[in-house]
Amino acid sequence: MIGRSQGPLAVTACLLGLGACTAPDEHTDLRPSGAPEVLTVLVANDDDGFLETATFCKTNDDKRPGLVPANPRFNQNAPVNPAQICSDDLSVGATMVSDAIPVNWYVRIQFDELLDPDVEQLDELKDSDGNPTGRSSGTLLKNSRGLPVKLSCGGVDVPYDGYYDVSGNAFTWPLGPSLFIQPTEFLQDADTFTIPTGTECQVSLAPDVVIDKDGVAVPMDQLGPFNFRIADMAVTTTEPAGADLTDPNFVPEKISPKAPLVVSFNARLVLDTLEPADVTITEVDDCAAPTTPTPHIAVIGPHEVDDKLDKQSAEIRDAAATGDNAWLPNTTYLITFAGSVTEQAGGVGALPAPEDLTVCFTTTMEAP
Repeated sequence: MIGRSQGPLAVTACLLGLGACTAPDEHTDLRPSGAPEVLTVLVANDDDGFLETATFCKTNDDKRPGLVPANPRFNQNAPVNPAQICSDDLSVGATMVSDAIPVNWYVRIQFDELLDPDVEQLDELKDSDGNPTGRSSGTLLKNSRGLPVKLSCGGVDVPYDGYYDVSGNAFTWPLGPSLFIQPTEFLQDADTFTIPTGTECQVSLAPDVVIDKDGVAVPMDQLGPFNFRIADMAVTTTEPAGADLTDPNFVPEKISPKAPLVVSFNARLVLDTLEPADVTITEVDDCAAPTTPTPHIAVIGPHEVDDKLDKQSAEIRDAAATGDNAWLPNTTYLITFAGSVTEQAGGVGALPAPEDLTVCFTTTMEAP
């Protein structure tokens, strides 16, 4: 996935709006003869914007990727560890991706050879003085042959754009050559998102639009559709982090009484759907085995980072705290969740059960 920024748009060499590559000579590890074959269809499913998981792997084809090395020293968007894209058993396909990141997701269709570059239009980029920069921006929307793919979610067509990435092969990251496809609402950093979490989507290639340099089209039996599913609305992180109360050596983190609990989600939260009744705050003497628990009432509010509203997070405080404190000083808190929340596009997700997420911390004494 990507996090909350335009992750995939900032980490590849051929970027929509930032610059596209010109077509090089055919790589020796590609397969220039015959029709262009679809080796993999990958979907972003990593919040950090680095990892793509295959929702389709072409069977019985030794050109498809297997274990792809990672080398962040040379490629900053490579996964930290090697990534197993397709099974080493060539007879095994891919399991449909069911956890695509809800925000900034994209699809990459990898081919076994270079395509006709007319699949995209390149526009020269100029600097603020109008001088050429030597770079170009690519768009699939102005392809002279027509739109190369159809993207839909929940049976509704999704506007998209993208670019043709001529770089890569089955051993480098990102995999290529490929078509990079992303919903327009993410590319434009829209104020509202319309594709709900938990929605099943599909991408398919248009017949006779995507061709190789010899004018040969992608075979009809490889046009798709290729299916994947957007992940359900869910909590991704908390700050302070969740506690492992089964660890006999667990020691609650000490935080300032002024620091609220920040709960972050994988999609834009409709804040008022996270209600005080969904959050159980208890003052305890021991996180794992409290003997004198005292209930407190949660206060829920928006979270800002650098004076900008973080639409995927909420802040939680103790209603008993006074002044600008979020919590009572010198107090140990045990916090659990229950119920469900709604995200901006209408998807509903269950909050984690106590056995899945418990937060426990101790506040320090108030600063003089």
